[in-house]
Amino acid sequence: MSKVPSDPSEDFPDVRISLRLALLAIIGLTGAYAVIFVLLGAGARSLPIELIASLGLATVLLLLSYIDLRTGLLPDLLTIPLGLTGLIYASLIEGYAIWSIGGAVVGYGLVAGLSSLWCRLRGYEGIGLGDAKLLGAIGAWVGLPALPIVLLIGSGLGILIALIGTQKEKTKTSRFAIPFGPFLAIGGWTAWCLEEMSAVL
Repeated sequence: MSKVPSDPSEDFPDVRISLRLALLAIIGLTGAYAVIFVLLGAGARSLPIELIASLGLATVLLLLSYIDLRTGLLPDLLTIPLGLTGLIYASLIEGYAIWSIGGAVVGYGLVAGLSSLWCRLRGYEGIGLGDAKLLGAIGAWVGLPALPIVLLIGSGLGILIALIGTQKEKTKTSRFAIPFGPFLAIGGWTAWCLEEMSAVL
């Protein structure tokens, strides 16, 4: 979903949106992130280091969402450092390195495995490895036990938008591709604000 087919002759509609729509989407997402933090994270993430980490995480997730909306790609330049900082934060600050590593490995493995299976069964890429790296990075931040929340929210929103988009595009094409990164990102942000790990440890 996050990777635009390289062959323009493929019957996918262009997933990229205009600069104006992308900016409006990011403004809306920024507001949603703020509301989610106030409702779910303000009490649990009140320490100065947690507020700094939350600001950094939200900024990178929003930037990745914008890039995915504009290009259909999630650059390694952002997803890999995001995952590494998540591992470092979880190890040094939160003290759940094993859960963080598990979240990164399982998050990446789930999407990469699904991508490989889909490609074998359908003959074309259904979801890109950029999404796998993003979910792995999110898993590093929120920990393995919180991944179901990320996937539930991200997949639910993604399926809803895909269904709407398919209805609009059904007279033009049999396939419809959307950037999945923004949905994974908002799922990850929600899981972070819930501080799922505090209920596990």
